[in-house]
Amino acid sequence: MSARNLLIAASVIATGFAGGIALAQPVSQPGAPTTQVQRADHVRPAPGQFIEGRIAFLKAELKLTAQQTPLFDKLADEMRTGAKAMQERHAQRQQASAQGTAPASQSALEKLERRSTAMKEMTTVQDRYLAAFRPLYQSLSDDQKKTADLLFARGDHLGGHPGGKHRMHKSH
Repeated sequence: MSARNLLIAASVIATGFAGGIALAQPVSQPGAPTTQVQRADHVRPAPGQFIEGRIAFLKAELKLTAQQTPLFDKLADEMRTGAKAMQERHAQRQQASAQGTAPASQSALEKLERRSTAMKEMTTVQDRYLAAFRPLYQSLSDDQKKTADLLFARGDHLGGHPGGKHRMHKSH
């Protein structure tokens, strides 16, 4: 593989993992290379769409012992519950938008009430998640905790969009 193709492949992989889907598309600009990697921000997975893949990834990366597996399974159930709740809220928002009752057409009072209800629901989900995560985390070895600290710091563990609002920032 040429250096140029290797660079394009690395860009595709990096862009894909950064939250968008990378597409190699011809560019018709004069003097531009024949293929350029472009990020397709308009293509996003639905909330919670890949939760099973995330669960499998976390389980594999944590290298759990037989004793830790039941604790992880409880956490995975909470992750599924959180993802399902996100999917339901997303579907409700889409339905409201289609019916013309989207937040933009609501009064300030309705918007604040809706936001308060959503925050209460998210707090409940987060508290249940924390209750499942705490015993697992406490059972981890120091090396496993370092891995968990990296993997769970992003905030998308409940099934949100990767690369969404909770993006990891490079630390220098």
